[in-house]
This record gives sequence, C-alpha cells and structure tokens, in this order.
Amino acid sequence: MNEIRWFKLRWRALSILKAIGLLLVVTTATAADSPDKPPKASRAFVTDWNGDTVSVVDPVAGRLVAQVKTGLKPHGVGIAPDGKTVYVSNEGDGTFCTIDTLTNKVTKTISIGKLPNQLEVGKDGKYVFVTLNGEDAVAIVNASTCVIERKVPVGRAPHIPLRSTDGKTIFVTSEGDMKVVALDAEKWTIESETPVFGWPRVPALSRDGTKLFQTVRWLNGALVIDTAKHKVVDRIALGETKFASEGKDAHGIGLTPDGSQIWLSTQTTDLVTVLDSSTYQVLGSIPVGRDPNWLDFTPDGKFAVVSNTGSNDVSVIDLALRKVVATVKVGPSPKRLVVGRVAIHAVQ
Repeated sequence: MNEIRWFKLRWRALSILKAIGLLLVVTTATAADSPDKPPKASRAFVTDWNGDTVSVVDPVAGRLVAQVKTGLKPHGVGIAPDGKTVYVSNEGDGTFCTIDTLTNKVTKTISIGKLPNQLEVGKDGKYVFVTLNGEDAVAIVNASTCVIERKVPVGRAPHIPLRSTDGKTIFVTSEGDMKVVALDAEKWTIESETPVFGWPRVPALSRDGTKLFQTVRWLNGALVIDTAKHKVVDRIALGETKFASEGKDAHGIGLTPDGSQIWLSTQTTDLVTVLDSSTYQVLGSIPVGRDPNWLDFTPDGKFAVVSNTGSNDVSVIDLALRKVVATVKVGPSPKRLVVGRVAIHAVQ
C-alpha cells in the first residue's frame, strides 16, 4: 500500500515538473518573439555621403546587413537610447530623417536647415542636437515628434556636437570662430566658450568628463581642453605628415569604452594610432583603408569600426589584437558612423 502511494506521489511530482517546464518554454518563446522586446545586437550605421544611403554593418560578423536610402549627402548619425531609432542629417538637401532599426527603413523626414552636419542625441533621448553649418546654429529636434523646438546660435560654421559624460552639456565645435562652445542641454543657453586657435574638427571626452580631446586642422594629434577651466592645457603631437592636403591630418578620435586608450585616425597616412589616455604614450598603430574619417567602438569594447572615405569601406579592428579582422564594402564616400546595440529582427 505504501509502495502504491509512493508511486502516485512520484507521478504527481513529475507531472507538476513537466507543467512548469512547459510553462517556462512557452514564456521564453513568447518573450523572445514579443514585438515589444525584440532581440538586440551591435550594429554600425555609416553615412555614405556620395551614395545618399546609410550602410548598416554587423561588426561582429564583419558583414553588410542593409543599405538604407536617405536624403542627399547624409552626414550626421546617432542612435536613440532605446536602440529602436537611428537619426540622420542630410547635408545635401537640408533634411533630418529617422530610421527604424527593425525594418531598416526611413520612417519620417523633415526639413531642418542649411547644411546640417553632425548630430548628438541627448542622454534621455528626448532631443536631438543637430549642427547647422550654414546657419551658425544648433537645431534642437523633439525626438518623438520630429518638430524643431529651437535654433540656438553657437558661432560660425558649427561642425560637431558632443554630449558630456553627465549629459548636462553639449559641446559644439565652431570652425569659423575657432572655438568650442558648451551648450546647456536643458536650458539651451551658452555656458562657456573655449578658443582653440585652430580649425576644430572632432572632439572626444575622457571617461570622467574632465578632459576634452580636440582634433584640429594641420595637427596630427589633438589639443587637450580642461572642461572646468575652459582652456587648452596640453597638446598631443604625433609628428606632422608629409603632403597633408587641406589640413587632413588627425580627424576621427575616440576613447575606448573603458577610457584607458585614445584612438586617432590620420587621413594622410591611412593609420589609426592608439595612445594611453593618461600619459599620451603611443601604444601602437594600425593600417586601415584609405582616408580614414571616423571611428567608434562596440559597447563591449571588443571591436572598433573605422570609416574609410577613400576606399569606400569600413575596417573592423579587434581591440585586443590591434588588427583589422574584417573589411566591409559600403557606399561611396563613407564619413560619419555610430556603433551601438539596436533592436533587430532575429533574421538580420
């Protein structure tokens, strides 16, 4: 009798465990297939300036995923914090558009102003800050409605905006006035101006936000700006290159996600140089494609992606090996790029 009772209890326990297992499978499958929680993966979005497209690259697999038709001469690009939308500024026709990362299609396009250049997404994702090179201003776009809330004068020929570490400031380079402007990201007013005595190109921030590394024309290196003192306090020089045309020395610059290294792309030598972010000591250099323009890193810090304007491709670099592990053909004249984890369809 006890033996029969024991078998019955065992059978009931097994039935309960099977039911729980089935429930877990169903729940997991539902979560994975839910349109509200699509899978995410690292993607690089590259503006093909002469192709009127944005190339979507899988940096881990080293392959081209899609090419999205945008406006004329796309220049700036950024990713929404939720990874569902990519923003693009089109320099050729003065428009701003949004791309759905699930479909890789443009969902909305608006007129934004003269010669929109690079853009930066606010930390909370509510606003997108777009430099208008032809209007000497930054256009502040409501990300949810795509309505221009305001245009703030920031100096002649603004070029690149960059969000501060805490998200409270948007640094903007003014090429015409040779300065870096600090714009309050909430009040939309000018906080400070830092003269750089040269034509500013691309900025990058130290991880603690105390230093701004600013490339300028005719310098193969970068200026070091103290963000609290609003002044240039140091200069990183890698040595001038031969036959530099139009000041094309160092252009793209970025810090690795852990903040330990500065990476610089030099357009005239087709090299990316790696430096220690504390000592500025050169740690090595990596040959890439022709005329490297921009660079960014996968969030996990395993790969860097470099756009090569002269060879119409991007180089994917393994950070640990400091070696190009993939070269991916994209559209004509790739310029800006951004890398991040975005929502995708499982088949992408």
